[in-house]
Amino acid sequence: MFIGPGGNRPTAKGEILLFVRRFRTLFSAGTAAVLLAGTAVLAPLTADAAITAVLSGIQYDPPGTDVRTNAQINNEFITVRNISTRPINLSGFRILDVANHVFVFPRGYVLPGRSTVIVRTGKNRNRALTLYWNSGNYIWNNTGDTARFQTPAGKTIDTCSYKAVTGRYRLAC
Repeated sequence: MFIGPGGNRPTAKGEILLFVRRFRTLFSAGTAAVLLAGTAVLAPLTADAAITAVLSGIQYDPPGTDVRTNAQINNEFITVRNISTRPINLSGFRILDVANHVFVFPRGYVLPGRSTVIVRTGKNRNRALTLYWNSGNYIWNNTGDTARFQTPAGKTIDTCSYKAVTGRYRLAC
């Protein structure tokens, strides 16, 4: 877990304020105790704890010429990392770009703890840690773009932006 400056501190209502990456969120004292203790429980985390899933990287300009073959389009992808030790149910969570191309995580999709899922732009059959946007076109602009990771209710929980840099074709978020 990434805990930012100021660490954890109680609030007036007995809740604990956690800083995770660039965002802050309030958890109940009980939830915070479980998160901080690292207790391994098999039940997936709920949407309340979705902050433990973050965008971890984008390959926005696949090597080679930009031809619209499915194989080449699948070389463009974004990754989402579960930084918790517990599985997270990502059903209905979304990834969007600035043009509002939307990927929705399938119903029942659970990302295991400390795992990364690759969301490839092209078409294929979903597997445990590789999902497909099923687009026939590129999503991520080579000149720059912003990815937004949202809850099913539309609350943005993480973003990743980039601008074109000569010789770079991917970045870590």
